[in-house]
Amino acid sequence: MDEVTEKPIVSSRAIRQHRVRKRGARMKRIIVAALLLGLAGCSAGEDIPVAEKAVGRFHAMLDNGQNAQIYQASAAEMKAAATEPKLTALLEAVHRKLGTVKKAERKGWNDQVNTGGHFITLNYATSYMRGEAIETFVYKIADGQARLAGYNINSAAMMIN
Repeated sequence: MDEVTEKPIVSSRAIRQHRVRKRGARMKRIIVAALLLGLAGCSAGEDIPVAEKAVGRFHAMLDNGQNAQIYQASAAEMKAAATEPKLTALLEAVHRKLGTVKKAERKGWNDQVNTGGHFITLNYATSYMRGEAIETFVYKIADGQARLAGYNINSAAMMIN
């Protein structure tokens, strides 16, 4: 006995619709990939040096005791997180306990754009006259300017000194 296997009948219209859906999905993936590549490459190369220069200014101002000026030049995010007396007290303690900056070396970075703006985070290993520290700077980037939006320091020498 011969068995007859039936194959489903697919209309040419269904085949066309399937091809159109596949092509549309492929185009969406291409467009998303192009947008992501464009976003990833457009600002980091230009804005990281701006933020790095701001770290240099921060250290110079810290060494010169210009802590109030650091606060005044900071972004609204920094001012919302810390009052001027609190930030200046922290910066005075950093300078008093660790001394002046000998060397600061960037160890990592992150470039983020969200609904709050464009932020670059830089991680530094910093050698001060009386010890080592790991510093994290968050800068808000706008109009080619970097304004301090966050600062964190981690230093065993600061705790001991």
